[in-house]
Amino acid sequence: MARAVHTFDNGVRVYEDHLLDEQRARYEKRNVHEAEEEEIFIDLIRRLPPDGCFVDVGAAIGYYLILARTLSSSLTIHGVEPLERHRRFLRENMMLNGLTNNDFTIHVEGLTSSAGSETLMDRGYSSRLAPVAEKRTLSPSARWKRFLEKIGLRRSRNEMVTVATITLDAFVRRIGRPIDLLQMDVQGLEVEVLNGAAEAMKKGAVKTFLIGTHGRAHGLALHADCRELLRASGYRIEVDLPDTKEQPDGILVAVK
Repeated sequence: MARAVHTFDNGVRVYEDHLLDEQRARYEKRNVHEAEEEEIFIDLIRRLPPDGCFVDVGAAIGYYLILARTLSSSLTIHGVEPLERHRRFLRENMMLNGLTNNDFTIHVEGLTSSAGSETLMDRGYSSRLAPVAEKRTLSPSARWKRFLEKIGLRRSRNEMVTVATITLDAFVRRIGRPIDLLQMDVQGLEVEVLNGAAEAMKKGAVKTFLIGTHGRAHGLALHADCRELLRASGYRIEVDLPDTKEQPDGILVAVK
């Protein structure tokens, strides 16, 4: 039996078994992945030079990578996705849309404020690394539970995966060129990523940020913290929507 495919109004296709029920319900209202971010994203992609560079941090199953390629055949496109299961889904959706490995470069690390390795909690679309501050403030009971999970005496609610981490500064040096548009969906680690990008932001090596801020889950102060970090580095805030109505995260666009 052929696998069911969901086709968005913009032509992007993904396998139905990659989607959650709450996503399908959202798509019934407007058949795009994020109703309020979609038009902003398309406008930003169309502003890029033909030989520009787009980076999607937290690429998940590849929706925005595929959409970017359908909008521009000549962009250099990088995806950052530390969860192996999502990278597998991404490859499936890439082939479903007639794309090849030549269309994107996929990076397997997580971006955060320091290089090394961290534990990623596999929660599907809500998967995330533990923020540095969160790790420092774990209660003794929480530390004990993590220890029991690690040695197998307590079942974890989420699969724990160790992934390599790098900073955004290191990532910019790796790809060897400025980033014209960086989109970020990192489930509450937005400040952590920006804290690892002091050099890139100072030099304007990332020209435009499009950040999904997860204020409902992690507090609206997170959106404000991202905005002030960007302003302090000389960025002009172009879109400032801390509490969107049609999608689960806020939207922040900053341009230098």
